This record gives sequence, C-alpha cells and structure tokens, in this order.
Amino acid sequence: MKIVSLLPAATEILCDMGLAEYISAVSHECDYPSTINNKLKITSSIIPHNINQNAIDKLVKEAVKNNIPLYEVDNEQLNKINPDLIITQGLCDVCSISEDKIQATLKDNLCTLSSSTKIISLNGITFDEICSDILTVGIAVNKEGIAQKLIKEAVGTKQEITKKKSRDSLLLLEWIDPYFSAGHWIPEQIEMAGFTCSIGKKGEKSKQLSAEEIIKKNPDYIGLICCGYSLEENILFSQKIYQDERINHLNAIKEERVFAFDSNSYFSRPSLRILEGVKQLKKAILQNDKKFHCKRYYTL
Repeated sequence: MKIVSLLPAATEILCDMGLAEYISAVSHECDYPSTINNKLKITSSIIPHNINQNAIDKLVKEAVKNNIPLYEVDNEQLNKINPDLIITQGLCDVCSISEDKIQATLKDNLCTLSSSTKIISLNGITFDEICSDILTVGIAVNKEGIAQKLIKEAVGTKQEITKKKSRDSLLLLEWIDPYFSAGHWIPEQIEMAGFTCSIGKKGEKSKQLSAEEIIKKNPDYIGLICCGYSLEENILFSQKIYQDERINHLNAIKEERVFAFDSNSYFSRPSLRILEGVKQLKKAILQNDKKFHCKRYYTL
C-alpha cells in the first residue's frame, strides 16, 4: 500500500500503527516521529518562515479573504506516486492541505490519480473524535485491531491523568499578536489537567481576543501555546505579555504565573500526543517544573 499523508497528525497515527514503511510522501509540516524525516515532502506553504506573528496573521486573513490557498501540492510528484490512500483534513484551511483542495486539484485535472485511490479526511476536534479518526485510519489501512488497541490505551491514559476540575482558571493563548484563545480539543486538555478553561469550550473554534476580554476573565494562570512554535520560542513570546501595558497589571502576570509549552508537539495537532500535553500542564503549574515557567527576563 502506498500512502500519502498531508496532515502531521495523520502521519503520527500511521506511525503509531507501525505503518511508516507504507508512507510514500508527507506534508512539509510532518516532522514526527524522526523516522519520517527522510520521506518525500510534496506540499509547500506561501507563508515565509522569517516573519512575525502579526505579519502572519495579516497574510492569512488576506489570503482567506481573496480565496488564495495557503498551501500547494506538488501534483507531478503525486501523479508519480499514484497512492492507494491520501489522508487529509477538513477542519481548518489555515492548518494544512484540506480535502477540498485535493478534490479541486482532481476536478481541474491538475492531478490524474487512479480511480481506486481513496481519500479520507480527519476532522477530530475533541479527544473522542480524535479516537474516531484513529479508527477511520485503521479501517482504511486494514488495521482496525491495532487502531482499537491504540484507542483503548489512550482512553486508559486519559482516565489515569485526568484530575478533578478546580476553580483555578487557565488561559491558553494560541497566538499573541493579535491574541487568540485556544480552541477545539485544547479546552478539554485544560480540564483534564484539573483547571477551569478561562475562555473557550471543548469543540469550539479558537477566537481572536481583545485585551478587555482577557482582563474581564482575569485568569489565575496564563500559558503560551502559539500554534506551530516550540517551547523555546513560546518562552521568548512570553516577554511580549510582560511588556503589554494593556494586560500586564493582571495578577497572573504581575506574579509571574505565566508558562510556555511546545505547542507544535503537544497542543496544535489532533493526535494522541495531546495527552502528553495534559501531563505537561500539570507538571508546569501543579508541580512547579521550572522548564515551563516564564519569568520576566527579556527585552524584545
């Protein structure tokens, strides 16, 4: 079987099932596990690597407004591979190649795949739906039993790590210029870790926030999980919060109850690694792991 995975979470799921050898190509964003780093990359993005969050936000909004795709597929390579299965997503056009993009490519004859090529779209926005996506992949690759085993283990891990929800509120920000709350499965991660989600509900989309909305909620803790960025990058971004005179009078900021995480690995992608993200929230805030703590250090 020849598989093309256009979604990092799908690539992780396939590898969790022991199917890395069947992956013929991946998206440019697929970077985990390291065993797939030598796979052919057949997508690219119009977003430059070296621009700041505000510039990215403006570029994305302008592209969406003008119906300009943020990602492109190498149709020539896709034709050469002629895969049996393509895995994509229908959740967010900003995140990665969507099923609509693939279907449009086929409709316009930019790519002529075999009639037997199957295309599946993963759209999980909660833990349960992510598990359903795993089962969907398992069925598509004739590994339903392995998928069921992964799901059973994940459900057990979730039960093991979930704490009783407290009144302490946690605001996780997936963007800071402008501010965006974290959505989809992330409010669920917050609740699994034992906190009240300051802004957002399980399954809802992330939304742009004003400083006034953050002030009104006055969260007990603030965490940075800027989408697609590493722990080290999010630690640096924390200094923007300390310097933002609109909100830096909040107790969470004055008392340095600010934390950063590796969003790219444990929060941004709908894979089973979101459970590791829950563990990191608990380590950072409840166990005071200094690795995640953002003190007022830098001048940006």
